[in-house]
Amino acid sequence: MEQSTGKHKVVGYWFNEQKCQKFGVQDLEATCRRRGIQLVKIDMNSPLDDQGPFDLVLHKVTVLYAQALNNNGKAANAINMFENYIKKHPETFVMDPLPGVHKLLLRNQTYELLHQRFRYDEKIFTPTYAELSSRNVKENAEIVKQASVTFPVVCKPVTGGGGVEAHEMAVVFNEMGLSEFRLPCVAQSFINHGAVLYKLFVLGPVWFVIVRPSLKNFYAGEQETVYFNSSNVSKADSQSPLTQLDPGDMEDELPKADPAVFNRIVTNLREALNMDLLGIDVVIDSNTGKYGIIDVNAFPSYDSVPNLMEHLVDLLVMRMDHPAPESIKQTPENKKIPTFTTCDHPQEDSGVDTG
Repeated sequence: MEQSTGKHKVVGYWFNEQKCQKFGVQDLEATCRRRGIQLVKIDMNSPLDDQGPFDLVLHKVTVLYAQALNNNGKAANAINMFENYIKKHPETFVMDPLPGVHKLLLRNQTYELLHQRFRYDEKIFTPTYAELSSRNVKENAEIVKQASVTFPVVCKPVTGGGGVEAHEMAVVFNEMGLSEFRLPCVAQSFINHGAVLYKLFVLGPVWFVIVRPSLKNFYAGEQETVYFNSSNVSKADSQSPLTQLDPGDMEDELPKADPAVFNRIVTNLREALNMDLLGIDVVIDSNTGKYGIIDVNAFPSYDSVPNLMEHLVDLLVMRMDHPAPESIKQTPENKKIPTFTTCDHPQEDSGVDTG
């Protein structure tokens, strides 16, 4: 390949095939071409040195990390090759840097990071959580008690961003139910939030808020465990009974969202992770009005974000010209955030695909 020069830039990218289709890589290629950028798909089965050099590498390798954690040899080999290439070529900007991506691979790590970053913020929190690895009811009851986890709880796979399985969750209403979910898992206090989820989509200094349906209010009791796929539940057109508030809860007035608090969340997490491409799931506690961060994802879907490819290519150009992170600015897009948008949310990537 021709050596990258000042006349044009070369961006290498890797998503698995499902991500390529859902993200619209052809649109990204066309937008890059108009901006004088050559977009090259990376083959994780071949040496990267033979495919570069790259001015920037754009990736969604969390799915490979998740597969490698599950002892998938092909995925582990691809990750090793990818990491070695990055170490060998520090001149290549990586979007996003792997240390931040690593912190988002396991939900318990993510929640600990959130707790530390927002522990002194009176408006922002992450719900209490505990890690469970045993089916012993008494042992689990003691673990959640010590961690101040309250029922109902949401049980989630420990690994985040690893495909469809990462979205398979359950609402558990009592101690007996804790032994029913797939282990290991993270058990997190469920926060009643009026069935409204705020998804913050971050593209460097620009970010957007998308409003989605979410789980209705739940209360501790003897109900059977409720299993759900978080991606399906939070589709804009979701008709799930799980997102329909019960009559008594409909009477409650929901707290109004404050863009300034969202901005604080985005700014803090970009600083903590040194990342540009983030999806942050936030709920507003119906009782306290506080903002609970319930998940953070690397390189999310960006469904419904207007002019997505233009914003992304602006970011690519900025990073290739000025690699050092900048503070978030109040762009015209940010000033428009109170006008929320609703949209569909397809499932994330799944399957082994290193091509």
